[in-house]
Amino acid sequence: MSRTRSLVLMAGAAVGLAGSALAQSAAVDQSRAYAAELMSDAQGRESLLANGGSAPEVFGQIQFRYIYNDRDEAEGGGEGNDDATIGFQTRRTKIGVQGDITENISYRVIGAFERDGGGFLLEDAFGVYKFESDWSLMWGQFKLPFMRQELVSSAKQLAVERSIMNETFNQDRSQGVQATYQGENFMFRGAFSDGFMASNSDITSESADVALTGRIDWKWAGTWEQFDDFTSWQNGTYAGLLGGAIHWETGGETFGSGFGGADYDLITATADVGVEGNGWNAFADAVWRNFDVDGGTDSDDFGVGIQGGIFVAADWELFGRYDVVIPDDESAGDPEDFSTITVGVNHYIIPESHAAKITADFNYHLDDPSESIVPTSTGTALLPDTNDGQWAIRFQVQLLF
Repeated sequence: MSRTRSLVLMAGAAVGLAGSALAQSAAVDQSRAYAAELMSDAQGRESLLANGGSAPEVFGQIQFRYIYNDRDEAEGGGEGNDDATIGFQTRRTKIGVQGDITENISYRVIGAFERDGGGFLLEDAFGVYKFESDWSLMWGQFKLPFMRQELVSSAKQLAVERSIMNETFNQDRSQGVQATYQGENFMFRGAFSDGFMASNSDITSESADVALTGRIDWKWAGTWEQFDDFTSWQNGTYAGLLGGAIHWETGGETFGSGFGGADYDLITATADVGVEGNGWNAFADAVWRNFDVDGGTDSDDFGVGIQGGIFVAADWELFGRYDVVIPDDESAGDPEDFSTITVGVNHYIIPESHAAKITADFNYHLDDPSESIVPTSTGTALLPDTNDGQWAIRFQVQLLF
């Protein structure tokens, strides 16, 4: 082998060894950097926990239904008198995360998949700062403190769905800030927000210019936790809660706000009472709403509802509900009252827990929805109709995790 060729081979080997060494060095440096990043993240988490924080908690909800709806066909709609709508429905599929940043700061973010199309939408996204006293401050997107039926989670209702009355008047979610005082027997919540039904809205959306909400609750017996749902388990203790709220909003002064482009004012108030004891519960609520649109509607509408439940075994609960929506009869179209009767049963697969339960109920709507102000929706199984007497049977399986 020539000297030149030998030198070339030796040089190539040296370059290869050097490249391998550099690659190994780079890999070691990368591993060290990754380890340092993990260590820094771990130290950050340790610091978070040391400050009273907690690791994020993932949670979710699944409500799966089978619905049979029967309604009379509209006049002139074809042969036959009955129109049945039957099928399965994934009513709610939610997933969220919550936790504590420090002992005083917590957060919650939750979204839901749409039952028609599967799109994912934000529901709650808020932070809470708890002061050393009984006060706390919440900011972000959340349910305004108005109707209690709406404030109680959809996972902890008596029936398969909230009442038609609630769906007509409820506040849903908004964006804003809320101050809360919770004492031993009194709770006050006051919110400054974008108004009713203003979730996922930007500043140019048709939300209110200004909206103020206030709610007061007085608990004369029991604990606050007992009123997180409408159920009272067997061997439960007596509890009672009286509440009321008022909301005012106005819109139309800023770009994008207003009702159909017109100035409007909305003022609404509600009152409710709930009592429960050893395996039984009862709840009643009422609401009034005045809606004044500049150059248009000025109406006063009312709603009333009552419901109750009783356990016949440790894991079986019977319930019933009646609600009515009473619109202003001087409004456009001369709307009529709308009443609904609901009866049903809950089976708690895990006793004294909403985590796994089966609900079945029967809904009978006494009046014609087309002549009222109530909203129709597959979510409530009240479908468009031009006759009275529509009814529906709903079966639901719920899982919480």
